[in-house]
Amino acid sequence: MLAGDLNHCIDFPCLDVRHEANVRPDLPARRDQIRVIMISAAPPADVSEAKTYDDPIVRAETITAFRLAGYDVYTIEDIRRLGVYVTTAVKCPKAGYGLRPDTIANCARYLEAELDMFPNVRSILLMGNTAIKAINEIAVRRTGEPAIPTGSAYTVKGHEYRLGDISLFPSYPTSGKNLSVELDRQDVIAVDIRNAIEVALRTPTRPHRTVQPRERLHSPESLPSEALR
Repeated sequence: MLAGDLNHCIDFPCLDVRHEANVRPDLPARRDQIRVIMISAAPPADVSEAKTYDDPIVRAETITAFRLAGYDVYTIEDIRRLGVYVTTAVKCPKAGYGLRPDTIANCARYLEAELDMFPNVRSILLMGNTAIKAINEIAVRRTGEPAIPTGSAYTVKGHEYRLGDISLFPSYPTSGKNLSVELDRQDVIAVDIRNAIEVALRTPTRPHRTVQPRERLHSPESLPSEALR
């Protein structure tokens, strides 16, 4: 189901992305069943035409991350059956290496509208600095201050933050050729995925908690198999 009812960028003001490959969110039919959202940076850089997020590169990287976390998934639909929706902070592929702050801020408006279409989300995985910056743009508009402290990404990973009733989990990007060889990074991503799903399985209304280091909720040997209800 394409998000035709979302307001989408029509003037494409950003200078560091490929507008011709703009990606429209592919929303699940039952958005009320989504409890976790995973936000990556941007669509793959080597796409040649407009696509949805059902892209082979996106699928492979995301599925690998969930399998490293111990979930027996083979398709994006399997991940959605866990109650997890996958999207990106910026909706056009990068033209170069990085993304300008104004590009992230501009696209955060559309990301915010996209997130608002999921009424039962309880946790959000932020896979890298772009996703963290985008959620902070949204937080500043809503509360007047960022949800996640600015500064080195290493200082915010390993903690749980809050935006209203939603828990935020800053993590590493799932993309990149080094993911398959960086065991420490794999372990952090796996723990973050498990923790985000564990939080979403809890009672929907929870008291606000101060920021504290996350603890491993599952041993590395455990293989989570519960689907979110």
